[in-house]
Amino acid sequence: MKIHDECKTKFVSLIAKFTNLNSPFSQSLWEEIKTRYSESHRSYHNLNHIYQMLGEFENIKTKLKDPEMVLFALYYHDLIYDPKSKTNEEESAKIAETKLEELGITKERIEICLHHILATKSHRLDEKYHSDTKYFLDMDLSILGSDEEEYLEYTKNIRKEYSAYSDEDYRKGRIQVLRHFTETVRLFQTDVFFDQYEMRSRHNLKSEIHSLQKGELI
Repeated sequence: MKIHDECKTKFVSLIAKFTNLNSPFSQSLWEEIKTRYSESHRSYHNLNHIYQMLGEFENIKTKLKDPEMVLFALYYHDLIYDPKSKTNEEESAKIAETKLEELGITKERIEICLHHILATKSHRLDEKYHSDTKYFLDMDLSILGSDEEEYLEYTKNIRKEYSAYSDEDYRKGRIQVLRHFTETVRLFQTDVFFDQYEMRSRHNLKSEIHSLQKGELI
């Protein structure tokens, strides 16, 4: 309940700047987020993930140019989540665009939010990236730098979300994803996240790859 309440409180505080909280539309915004992130097939990409990212957000919000758009991206980036789909980010961004338009947010700011969301598809920055996108992507990946126990729980939850796949197919796919990250020069684009999480994240990723290559599922 604490996680739910914290996520709701911060979201309500966010939208209060743009709308009447007593309106049916305002109330429907949180209900949709709560319902989506509480879907039964979500073991990792749920409100716990949002809560964890909110904690990271509090540590770096003063460094952001537009913290409100980062917060909207935080709440909407995994709104649509189907492990078998290749368009989760695009679908999530489309819903975010519609909702933010209804809140009266300018097109320019909405584009910033959408850019953050769509960047999570590859976790790589394009030539026109917004400076806040670096922080947003780093927040999204910060779980990789968690301690051994928390990282183990994370890997178990990811496996649950991909339960439709055989162990062999999951290992192959997961190794490919992990190598995508380990082959980058830096996992974390900002110095604050790099200093805190880079070494631990690489250790965790290499350990997981090693286990998967041996045929083990953590």
